[in-house]
Amino acid sequence: MKHLISLIVVGVLLSGCSNSDGHQEKVADLEKEVAEVYAQLEDKEMELETVSQKPEEEETGEFFIIPKDQVPRLWRDVDAQLWDYLIDHSMAEENGWRKGVTNWREWDGEFEETLGSANQIWENPGVLMNAWMLDVEISYGLGMDVWEINTRIDYSAEGKADGYIMSYGMRDDSVSGSDIKLTMLKEKDFWYVEKAEVRERCSRGVSEDKELCL
Repeated sequence: MKHLISLIVVGVLLSGCSNSDGHQEKVADLEKEVAEVYAQLEDKEMELETVSQKPEEEETGEFFIIPKDQVPRLWRDVDAQLWDYLIDHSMAEENGWRKGVTNWREWDGEFEETLGSANQIWENPGVLMNAWMLDVEISYGLGMDVWEINTRIDYSAEGKADGYIMSYGMRDDSVSGSDIKLTMLKEKDFWYVEKAEVRERCSRGVSEDKELCL
């Protein structure tokens, strides 16, 4: 573009080679306009260079880009923790640590007998799971020992539902979170808890038998 403008300027100057004062003034005006166009072009080139460059935030890792094929699909991956896709694990990986999840094991706590027996109390698994959480005081450490707790239910079969109670952000350098799974069954239009299982989400790796966080 600059070369084209230069040719135009040369052509104008050649055509204006005359002792006429009027031609001299026109040439001076055109030279002024060309200088202004040059300045505008330089500004545009700087803007284009800035836009084409990679944002500084991406270079420093402040933005996370998740490959489309790795984004969890709602209703398909029922126990997926969405926060797990937004955490920067690069520093841990540089130290040789790999996040992982332990195997499910039987939850060793106790809960109210009526929650685990077929009776005419709980009409849907959502209310039953909330009652179970209240009974075992799952939310006791929320805001102190754990940052977030969320719940989810998957109707895995006719008359069966799996409830997930997912805690994240524990004040522990090894265990980043834990999941509790309630298997709930329906009998004569009412629900009860058949069993409760638990597993840990590990920030530094899992033992070979996948029973403990390292």
